[in-house]
Amino acid sequence: MTTRTANAPRVRVLRGERSPVQRVHAPALEEKRNRIRVAAYCRVSTDHEDQETSFEAQQTHFTNLISGNPGWELVGIYADEESGTRAQTRENFMRMIADCEAGKIDMVLSKSISRWARNTLDSLKYIRKLKALEIPIFFTKESINTMDAGGEVLVTILASIAQQESASISQNVQIGVRYHYQEGKVCSGVHRLLGYNRTPEGSLVIVPEEAEIVQRIFRDYLDGYSPKHIARMLAEEGVDGNKTTSGGTVFERNWNDQGITYILKNEKYSGDLLLQKYYTVDFLTKKVAPNNGQLPQYFVENSHEPVIPREIFQQVQAEMARRRKHWQEFKYYHSNVLSSKVVCGNCGLPYRQVKTTWRCDSKMNKSRHPDVECRNDSIRDDRLRQIIVDAFNALPERRDELVRLEERLRWGGLDKADEVLTRMETAMDSLEEEIREAQEAGNTDAEENARKQLAEVREKWAAASEQRAVYADKALHIRGLQDRVRAIAEGSEERPYRESPNGRCAKPDLFFRLTRPGYADGRVTECSDDDILRFIEKVEIGWQTVTVTFKAGISVELPREA
Repeated sequence: MTTRTANAPRVRVLRGERSPVQRVHAPALEEKRNRIRVAAYCRVSTDHEDQETSFEAQQTHFTNLISGNPGWELVGIYADEESGTRAQTRENFMRMIADCEAGKIDMVLSKSISRWARNTLDSLKYIRKLKALEIPIFFTKESINTMDAGGEVLVTILASIAQQESASISQNVQIGVRYHYQEGKVCSGVHRLLGYNRTPEGSLVIVPEEAEIVQRIFRDYLDGYSPKHIARMLAEEGVDGNKTTSGGTVFERNWNDQGITYILKNEKYSGDLLLQKYYTVDFLTKKVAPNNGQLPQYFVENSHEPVIPREIFQQVQAEMARRRKHWQEFKYYHSNVLSSKVVCGNCGLPYRQVKTTWRCDSKMNKSRHPDVECRNDSIRDDRLRQIIVDAFNALPERRDELVRLEERLRWGGLDKADEVLTRMETAMDSLEEEIREAQEAGNTDAEENARKQLAEVREKWAAASEQRAVYADKALHIRGLQDRVRAIAEGSEERPYRESPNGRCAKPDLFFRLTRPGYADGRVTECSDDDILRFIEKVEIGWQTVTVTFKAGISVELPREA
């Protein structure tokens, strides 16, 4: 039988015995075609030096073995330095399978079944795939040829053993890591965290220029900005985070609210570490899930230098909880910064903006407020904003009052709250020691009694801590307003944020000083959204006056009409 194609030489398809013509006219081609095209697969799963040596040794061994056999032709050495629990993650392994399917390989060599795969299903899947293509796999260590009778049975048994060995290794590694946690030998799992670099030993060191960005984010959030607004401001200003977090959020001129929230909730910025936040669900798939009580967590205080004082970090967590609780209040917080702040001094309902005028909601939505009879007049938007400007410019005359507010808050609130919290923390430590002693002595009654007392103290501590957060928030607003008043009265160089010394910031006072926003010199000339958001608590529209109340706790009353 003869086949022809256009512009192609004549080809005889031979059946049965070899044609003498083939032996006479193409001896070299015949010899080449009779040689078996062989590939080898090598793998190591760690980057240790001894494994690297083994890796090179495997490649050298198979290269010499295949090249030294006159009946074999070396196709290539396919090598991966990856775990063998998932074939899809091994690029060269999958490339070798593709080459087998393309008809480029006749036989595959591998050192052992564990080098081929540690996943029984993967191991059998690809062995059967190549077997269907009539491509044998020869495991040199076990002397198994997958095309032999009984080969697959042996492979199944040995692959199961390899998978179990991998599971055992994974479990031992996890146990070792937990032992390190318990002994205080801490190694942060984060490789790329804005504000820090990780040393080869695993500790975190501050990157000053990145730390300033983090400090600004915390300050802006406490000043009232939402994560979305902060992200937009950073992007508009061209601030470059240029880092990828462990959660996968990219900070390279591509800020987003999820990334800002990740920063605000990350305890590492206060110098602490919460270990084992996540755990591996399946060692084969490498699936990771949040640790919600499945495994113990370990909290390490003062593990590295903080970028944010712990007090400020806790204050941010309290503010995040408050915003979650009152989410409706913050839903449209930045669409119009005055929308949630202007209220009627007569009936207490909010004022709503309609084009260039603000009106009491009782008049705009009579069906919603049928029992409210309010005759308070509307007010023009430009007049309202001018009143706010005048209120800011009146503050320098109230500087002494701000100082007294701060002193009263410090002595009557923060210091007392700190004393109460310290006493409670000492009591909790003592009760925890009592519980341990009772457990060792086997005294269940004493243990139960101590646990009950501990629960009561913890509940009181939580309430006291929340109250302290309120005091701290008020102190923040007083300090911020003092800076603003200083700029109005004395002038200040306009700059976004002051430079921080090496990014280190362990004290709240230093944090407020370093993150103070720059303001234009002299009197306020326009009503800016930033000033409203940072400093103003409420604007109350009365019959003849408008009262501007600042978050610091000071109010300025001005006439409605100019």
